[in-house]
Amino acid sequence: MSFFFAKKCQRPKVSVCIPVRNTEKFLGRCLDSLASQDFDGLELVLINDQSEGRDEKGRGCKKIARSFHKSSKIPLVYIEHTQDVPLLETRRELVEHSHGDYILMVDSDDYLAENAVKTLYDAARKTGADITCGKEKVYSLKEGLPQIKDRQFAFHKEGLLFGSEILESWIVKSESSAFLWAKLIKRELYLKALSEIPYMDCSLSVDTPMYFFIAYHAKSYVGISDIVYYYLENEGITGFKKIESLEKWRRYCTTASIYSLLLTFEGDISEDVREGVRRYSRLFLRNSIIRMKNLVAPELQQDARKMLCEYWGEGFVEKVEKAIEEAQAASEAGEGK
Repeated sequence: MSFFFAKKCQRPKVSVCIPVRNTEKFLGRCLDSLASQDFDGLELVLINDQSEGRDEKGRGCKKIARSFHKSSKIPLVYIEHTQDVPLLETRRELVEHSHGDYILMVDSDDYLAENAVKTLYDAARKTGADITCGKEKVYSLKEGLPQIKDRQFAFHKEGLLFGSEILESWIVKSESSAFLWAKLIKRELYLKALSEIPYMDCSLSVDTPMYFFIAYHAKSYVGISDIVYYYLENEGITGFKKIESLEKWRRYCTTASIYSLLLTFEGDISEDVREGVRRYSRLFLRNSIIRMKNLVAPELQQDARKMLCEYWGEGFVEKVEKAIEEAQAASEAGEGK
């Protein structure tokens, strides 16, 4: 791991944390949106996770970061991995190397709305909320330019929530999401949540365990109506792309350890929350089975299913497969009427 810290300053108010993995063609737009924020007290923490992408100028992640460092007044913490690190552990590193009172997670293919940081920070300070959540809009690319769509990607609960209401709003009522982006969260709360999570070899659905424990420990939440984030759809490791190696498929299988952790959590949570965790685990496995059938190369299907059973348990996989078949048969029967 290589590391440099640029432009030391007093303790920042907000640390913007960005992991980069082969998304250099989007990174410039993301960093430009950060540089244009009208907010004093920012810090950027950026991790180059063995990224091999290039932007339109042929620059890799480090060159893009150095260019940002030269042109921006925002202090920069830059970390470069020399070996593969799971995304969950990369997020842990981002938090550990940050210095702000609050953390704002940003995916490198997304970007911030104008005055997003100030809007979130002002709401956090006004209400004293541990979690401050704004809204996002989806965008796609047309000839390299963002095309904003008049819709959102996730649910965001507006207003104030306290204590157990925060976790229940997401996992029981589906009024909000577990995505960490578009949320300004106290750094101390991130650290408390991460202390509940052991090392995990996971790169998918990693926001789920982090937000579960953030929401569990949080005392207050506020959701605001402002658009603070622009989310790029159908890109990144969760995009709908062909899976042509078992190593790529393993990313979906290792998510089983996330739900194993949450399902065995012995904290003081309601039965409704526990059922919510079970529902989410079934949903993720269901989606993984469908993804396997549709996206995994035919010659890998048998080994892919075997791997899925090793991580999730053969009985659980068979149970969910049966539920998928029954739902499909019922749908076909309905269409035939």
